Amino acid sequence: MRKPLLIVVLLALVAVESAALAYLGLRARWGRQAGDTSVVRGRKIAESMGCFACHGPGGGQPIPNPGAKGGEVPGWTGGTWMMWNRSADDLRAWIADGHPPGREPDPGALLRMPAYGKRLAKPQLDDLVAYVAAVSQFGPDASEEVAAGKDAAWRLGCFGCHGPEGRGLLANPGSFTGYVPAWDGPDYADLVRDREEFRQWVRKGVCDRLAGNPAARAFLSRQAIVMPAFGDRVSDQELDALHAYVQWVRTTPR
Repeated sequence: MRKPLLIVVLLALVAVESAALAYLGLRARWGRQAGDTSVVRGRKIAESMGCFACHGPGGGQPIPNPGAKGGEVPGWTGGTWMMWNRSADDLRAWIADGHPPGREPDPGALLRMPAYGKRLAKPQLDDLVAYVAAVSQFGPDASEEVAAGKDAAWRLGCFGCHGPEGRGLLANPGSFTGYVPAWDGPDYADLVRDREEFRQWVRKGVCDRLAGNPAARAFLSRQAIVMPAFGDRVSDQELDALHAYVQWVRTTPR
């Protein structure tokens, strides 16, 4: 192939990939798909309903509750929360009625769980339950490998940027879409096309396909929050388990 023709072909390939990236950005900025998930909507509802006043930011930093058996309002994370909930119906009952059926509120507690059933429409209640379930990692895992992947995600700090269960969205100033992509969002399939690209993202902080695209590199270099390159800090076994967990999140909606 003659050199001028080769240059034209390469420029055309770059233009096609850049156009695809531009479409992804426009879809995220002006479409509803990226942020229109139960967990993302549920977080907004939790904030608007004052849930974080007692359960702490994100539901993970509870406040003292004088007279209560545990001495505090249970957070949505950790073993204390699991003691109060036996099923998804319990989550819904706490939010809608202030307590599950047959389980009266703690009589000695100064602070009582409000009943939001008459303040929320059913879709809003569904979204809030989904958010609380995601934050608390409530429910059984699909397999031991998925459970191991969740543990690896905790150890590596993945949920800090990708949100509860990786279901985001957290803002990322300067990034292409303006947020850290959620694992269960539509952007994920555009950014991680296969298992090998997943491995590259974890090991290198970026996949080779986007690293080789000038337009993608420009956006990646200016974003405030950068995907870390974990390298040897994550073992091959953990990497496989983490991939299994992400796939579980993508196929298990809240």
